[in-house]
Amino acid sequence: MHFTALAFSVFALLILPGPTNAVLAMASQRLTFGRAVTLLAAVLGSYLAVIIPITAVAAPFLHEHRIVAQAIKLISATWVFYLAIKLWTDAPRDGGGTVRLRHLVVTTLLNPKAVIIGLTMIVSDDGTLRIAPLATFSIVVITTSTIWLLAGRLILGGKGQTPAVVQRCGSVVLLGFSALLTISAFQ
Repeated sequence: MHFTALAFSVFALLILPGPTNAVLAMASQRLTFGRAVTLLAAVLGSYLAVIIPITAVAAPFLHEHRIVAQAIKLISATWVFYLAIKLWTDAPRDGGGTVRLRHLVVTTLLNPKAVIIGLTMIVSDDGTLRIAPLATFSIVVITTSTIWLLAGRLILGGKGQTPAVVQRCGSVVLLGFSALLTISAFQ
């Protein structure tokens, strides 16, 4: 895939609302430059930790063993469901929980977008892993993640705590993604 086409394809997929983006938007509270850099590095590192092995090793295996691909989707759905419940139950107790770095990392590691990118967009025609597509992907990840952090700041403001109603809405969005992942695992 040509780099421009790759960049636009990855951008179109990653800019869509999803579990990682919802967590990024929620993490925009109490955002400092250092925390923003840490969050961006965590998202990029997590995506690469999935995409590189999938592209280099797992692609042929997952194409031949659909049950494993389904299990990955179900594990992802279970994690997103857990985050939705945690976000819902934290909201009334303290008026707004803090998104921890580990939540963002695990959510991104289990994000099905990484699997889609690794299996369909990054892989070369000869099955080898190349640096240029990974660099293009990395730039797009940083760009889309920054957009979601800024969107979170604009929508939620910089009050230091996420309002309970916003957390509950985020919880419902995550619950919806969990349901979609579960359904897609059985199709």
